Amino acid sequence: MSTPPISVSAALEPVLPSADAAELARLEAQLRERENELNTLKLDLQDLQSRHLTEIGPLYRDLAEIEDELIDLEIRAGLRPPPEDDADGVDEGDSADTAQDAAACDDRGGASADALKRVFRDVPKNIHPDLAMNDAARLRRHSLMAEANRAYAERDADRLLLILHRWQRSSDAVVGDDDESRELRLRRRRAEVEEQLAAIDAEFIELRNSAIARLKDKIDDTRRKGWDLFAEMVAQVRSDIARARARLVAVRQMVGVRTER
Repeated sequence: MSTPPISVSAALEPVLPSADAAELARLEAQLRERENELNTLKLDLQDLQSRHLTEIGPLYRDLAEIEDELIDLEIRAGLRPPPEDDADGVDEGDSADTAQDAAACDDRGGASADALKRVFRDVPKNIHPDLAMNDAARLRRHSLMAEANRAYAERDADRLLLILHRWQRSSDAVVGDDDESRELRLRRRRAEVEEQLAAIDAEFIELRNSAIARLKDKIDDTRRKGWDLFAEMVAQVRSDIARARARLVAVRQMVGVRTER
C-alpha cells in the first residue's frame, strides 16, 4: 500500500507555535509596552523637575537670601532672639563613625587585583555578544557586558560574580537546538520577562509616590479644570519675595535709625 504524496502547500505550511511560546510572545509584547510607558513617565517627570528647577528654583534662592538678611537685621534690632549655639559643632561620636566608615571602605577593596582579573576573564568567555544566537540575545549580552565592565572598573568582585550567576540562570546560557534545550530556553525567558515586569511595576509605584509625581498629578488635574497651578506657584513665590523685600526695607530703616542714635 503506497503512502499518499504530501502536497506542496501542506509541506510549506508554517508550524504553529506552542501555547508556551504564544504566552511568551504575549508577555514580551506586554513588557515592551510597559517599558515604553515607564520611559514616558520618566521623561514627563524629568521635564517637570527641570522646569521647576529653572523657573522656581532661582526664585526660592532669592527668597532665602532676603530672609537670611532679614533674620540677621531683626536680631540686631532686637526683634528676634539670637539662635542658640551648638555645643562645639562637632560630635566626637560622628568622628569615630567616620573613621569606622573609612576603614570599612578600605576593607571593601575586597578581592586582590589578580582575583578580580580571574573573575573578569570568565565574563567574556560566557557572555560576549558575538556568541549570541539572535539580535535580542546579542542586545542582552551587550547590557550584561556593560555592567561587568563597570563592576571591574569599580573593583567590585561580588558584582562580577552576581553577573555571572545571573547569566548562568538566563535563557541565553542554554545551548543546543534540541526540543529539551528549546523548552528550557523558553521557560527561563518567560521567568526573566515576568521578573522584568514585576520590577517595572515596582518602579512605577515608586515614581508615582514621589513628590514630583504628586505635583505633576496636581498640575494635570488643575489644567483639566481650566487653570495653571504651575503659573500660580511662580506667582506665589514672587509675592513672597515682594513681601520679604518690603519688610527688609522697613527693618533696614529701623536698624539705621537706631544706629544713628
